[in-house]
Amino acid sequence: MSNADAPVNVLECATCGNVAVARETVTCCGEAMGASSDAGTDAAGPSLAELLGTVFGMSETEFEVCLCVMEAGAVTVSELAEQTDYDRSIVTRHLNHLADLGVVGKNRRLLEQGGHVYVYTPRGEETVRASLGRQFQTWLRGAAARLGDLDREKVESLADTGTGDPQWKIFHEQ
Repeated sequence: MSNADAPVNVLECATCGNVAVARETVTCCGEAMGASSDAGTDAAGPSLAELLGTVFGMSETEFEVCLCVMEAGAVTVSELAEQTDYDRSIVTRHLNHLADLGVVGKNRRLLEQGGHVYVYTPRGEETVRASLGRQFQTWLRGAAARLGDLDREKVESLADTGTGDPQWKIFHEQ
């Protein structure tokens, strides 16, 4: 199994509580980080649709367009619009976004009668995984920075709206 096929794990340092997302072993405080536990939290992991929408700005319609390209192998906007019954402008917008994400390729083809057309093709699994992985890491760094923006006053104001849940009490005890 190649490293790219290894599962992505959320790891946590037993000493300092740092968290890492990695496919391989990560060391912190001089020792390997262990698997992070979600015990004691009500947070649920996102569905695929939530992940694609939140991180990559991909709607259900765009995901459907993406699947059609994967199935077709190579397709133009007109062909895909006809196949999906979506307006050409919608298909074009979604295909351009998918190309920006690195999920599909976009190649200009000259027509014999003059002019040109763009042909969209699926990217290989490794290319898609790498592109989305890089973008997810960027999103994750931004999300972690937003959590760092929470100062004590903000957290305490959130705690004041708590319902007596022990998780809220942690913030008041600091």
